[in-house]
Amino acid sequence: MKRWFLASMLVTALAGCIPIGTNPSDALLISDLRYESNFRDASGRSYICDNKLTTLTYSFRYNDFARIARWDSRLVGEVTGQATHTLSMNRESGGYTNQNNRITVNWVLSQGTAPLSVAPQGIVVTPVPQPRQIGATRLELTVFATNGSSARLVFPGIPVIDNCP
Repeated sequence: MKRWFLASMLVTALAGCIPIGTNPSDALLISDLRYESNFRDASGRSYICDNKLTTLTYSFRYNDFARIARWDSRLVGEVTGQATHTLSMNRESGGYTNQNNRITVNWVLSQGTAPLSVAPQGIVVTPVPQPRQIGATRLELTVFATNGSSARLVFPGIPVIDNCP
């Protein structure tokens, strides 16, 4: 039953609006999930640059700000399932913008902090290395409503690139 519920929440997330709570009259509605980074490939797809500071910007829409208790975001390795960064925020914490029923967070990631990052290597004189994908990470967002309910939302995998120019 629990797996079906989580699967239906994911389907709902992909389809549009996610209700958080069992009573429709006081449910928090989350929709229009988005993310981007300050690095993009030739096709416009965002990625995390493992060897440079990366700003990952994510946002979501809501129906009633007063119903949001807090939200937690985590970066999780697509293959390993390892979480490396967690960011918890609430209405009073600051560090986000809130305009037109949309919360936007600019999350600055240090070098080598994305899941699947490459361990430091010995110094070897080689030609300038080319950028290469070393893995992928996903952004998981859990939104907690004031009515005690919560929902975990998963953004699609974000490529992690090493040797960014």
